[in-house]
Order: sequence, then C-alpha cells, then structure tokens
Amino acid sequence: MQTFLFYDIETSGLNPAFDQVLTFACIRTDLSLNEISREDIVVRLREDIVPSPGAFLTHRLDARILETGISEYDAAVKIHTLLNTPRTISIGYNSLGFDDEFLRFLFYRNLLDPYSHQFADGCSRMDMLPVTLIYYLFCPQALFWPVLENGQPTMKLEYLTQQNKFKTSGRAHEAMSDVESVIGLVRAFSQHSKVWSYVQSFFDKNADFKRMNSLHNSKLSKTYGMDIAIMISVSFGAKCNYMAPVIYVGSSVPYKNQSLWIRLDKEELFEQIDESLGVYDLMTIRKKPGDQWFILPVLDRFWEKLSSVARTVCIQNLDFIKQNMSRFEKTISFHQNFKYSQVPDIDPDADLYQGGFFSFKDKKEIEAFHKAEEKKRGQIVQSFHSDRVRILAQRVLVRNFNEKPGFAPEFCAHLKCLSGNDPKKSIKGYKEDVKLTCAEALEEIKMLEAGVMQSSDSGQKDLLKWLKVHIQHQSALFANSF
Repeated sequence: MQTFLFYDIETSGLNPAFDQVLTFACIRTDLSLNEISREDIVVRLREDIVPSPGAFLTHRLDARILETGISEYDAAVKIHTLLNTPRTISIGYNSLGFDDEFLRFLFYRNLLDPYSHQFADGCSRMDMLPVTLIYYLFCPQALFWPVLENGQPTMKLEYLTQQNKFKTSGRAHEAMSDVESVIGLVRAFSQHSKVWSYVQSFFDKNADFKRMNSLHNSKLSKTYGMDIAIMISVSFGAKCNYMAPVIYVGSSVPYKNQSLWIRLDKEELFEQIDESLGVYDLMTIRKKPGDQWFILPVLDRFWEKLSSVARTVCIQNLDFIKQNMSRFEKTISFHQNFKYSQVPDIDPDADLYQGGFFSFKDKKEIEAFHKAEEKKRGQIVQSFHSDRVRILAQRVLVRNFNEKPGFAPEFCAHLKCLSGNDPKKSIKGYKEDVKLTCAEALEEIKMLEAGVMQSSDSGQKDLLKWLKVHIQHQSALFANSF
C-alpha cells in the first residue's frame, strides 16, 4: 500500500554535515490522510556537537528532554527504516531545502544509504513549501493567507497554522506539532483535487523532464528561439510574488543531473563582466529533476502573475542576449563546465558529495559492520581496507557504543579542534564552511544574553544558562582530555 509519511526534524544548528538531528517526528497516513501510525524520536546530544545557541532558543530543547533520547546510530537506523518502507512518499515543509539534506548526512555518517528513500522500492519525496506557493498564486481560496505588519504575505508554517486554525498538539517548532500542521495544509489542499493532482507531478522526475522539454512551445520561446519559463521559489521573495522568468541554458557537464537556469527579471543583469575569463558574471540556478524549483511554461495566465516591471526587464534582457549572443554563449559554456573546487582537508563527516558513492567493496564492509555483534565491531572495523568506511565506522563506535576516543586517533584531533577558534585548526565542510567551535558558541551566547535578559522569557534564560555551562565543560574536555 502506498502511504504518506509526514515528518519534521529539529536540529542542533543549521549545518547539515556537522550539526545533529535532535528530534524526528512523523505520522504515517494512507492517501486519504487517515492516520496509520506515528513516531516521536528524541536523540541524545552527541559529545562532539557544540550546540548552536540560536537554534536552541528557537526549538527550546534542553538537557531534560535530550537525556531521554536514544543514540544517534539507533535513531538513524530507525528513521532510515521509516523513510524506506516500500511505497512511502515522505513529506515535509521546506524538507527538500533543509530536512532532507540533514537526513542524508545523518544516514551517510552512520553508514546507511543516503539516497534510497528518494527512489528505491517505490519511495519518493514531496515538499509542501513550494506546493503552498502554487496554491497561493493560482488557488488562493484554498487557505486564509497570513499577512505581516509590513503588508507582505508570509509562508511560515506557524503563521499558516494560526491563520487557518490547524489542530496541533503543541507549539510551533516542536517537531510533532509541525507535522500535524503540514497534514492540516494537505487536508485543505486536497479539497481542490485537480490542483492537488497537478502539484504532485512536480516531484515526478519524468513529468518534470516532460514539462522542461515542452518549453519551446510557448509564444515567447518561439519569438526568441530560447527555452523560457517561469520559476516558482520561496527564495525569490514576496515582493516578486515568489516568481521569476528564467531561461534554460543547458545541463551541467560534470553534474549530469543539474539543469542550469538564469533569472531574467534582474536589471543590469549583464553589467558585470569577469575580465579574466571574458564572460558575464551571472548567478545560475542549478535545478535537479523533481526538486523544489518549480517550472511553469510561459502561458498568459502565468505570465500575467509577474509584475509589469519583471515582464519589461525580462524582454529587455532577452533582446540584449540576442544582440550579444557570442559572449552569452561563452558565458553559458563556462557555467556548463563549471566544477566545484575540491576541499583537500575536508572532514570525513562532510565528505558525502566530494567522496562520491560508496563502491561495491565499501558496501561489503559496511554490510559486515551492521551485521556484526556489537562487541565484535571494533575488531572488524580495524580490518577495513577503505579509509573512508573505517574512519566513519570508528566514529560511530566512539559516538554511540562507548569506545574510547583513543580507538580513533584522527577523531581525537577532531575533538581538540572544537575547543578554540584558530582558523588554521578549523574542521572544514564541503562548502569550505567550518564546524562550530566552543569559543564561537560562547561568543554567540554573550551576544544573545543581553537581549534575552531584557525579556521576561524565563525559559530562554534558563536555556542560555544551561548552554553556557555545557559548552564551557565541552571546551575544557576537548582542550585537556585527549
């Protein structure tokens, strides 16, 4: 039976490679939204995770709650099983922009398949945030739409929940409460069956390809001899009505699943030129089939939703491209062949994309790790030929199974780096970002204390006190114990 799995997570921070999933809540329903089961998983805070104070002030998870949790490894196995139950459609809110990448790294560092829940055994994904934009633009009667004090609409889930009185069991930013809010959204959307059926096709890769391949049929595309579309994304903002005209400029050569798009509603789009390369300095949107960037053809009913300024600037930019095709084609060739630079000292936790898929031999070692008795895993790990699998497995054992840090010498060095703020000793991610250190977190607490202490929110004050003591203890431990 095909089912929906509505889910939400709360995390220790915003970095998917280095921060940790702390709570995972989900409700499984049939396709008519009748509840089948629910799970609420709390995960213990790992000792090597420096909490981001801003994140904790938002979700308000504290020591009392987190100490009731299970280990990250056990949580990863449980969540992986839930999402990979055959014919599961996993659904969140901004899940493709946030939650799903956190889960991908959670699975990866615990030696579970990071991608299988996207396609294997009839499984797939949907994200209700871009779907909400479609209803806002083309089926506004589906909801009551919240407006901020500045007169701008907002797509934040907590405001949608308040405005439409969705029934929830807790407050905003509690994982289970947010899951219940998303189900409330879908109940409202599914009342408009034609639109609901249409929006689901955006997450079907074949339907997405078909939509992209038909862009040349629009009047504007025929006029200019280019594939022009309208893209929907919350990142464009309310002032743009969450829409932008874009032009398809081909596919990435090194990354076969990425199609490349350029916004056409930006004034002075072609003003900046990279003199060393002789190409326009353009920002490309990299879209993957079935992702959260929605593409619509340039039909009149969609085109009219753009502002008159956006339509005018779009035509001006198309005229410019036609008159400067040689340099434009050179620019596009540059973007098509662009390859992300390698991070030479990337941390193993962050090496999901740069390291690529696990090989057949890697998978054999991973399988042996999961099948082994707990007391024999340490011995098995030391015999692994794959450096990446061995290091990740060692970290799993230290983090979850009471192995001493000395069991994994490179992990001792990792922990020492977490105490200070020496950039030469930073732990690097795949975007050349870095893992939060104790010194940085304590500095953030100092900045937050002034604002929180002036408020009457005793819960946030207590949270900051706990975080400060916890992180100071971490700093001393990392600096002196290994």
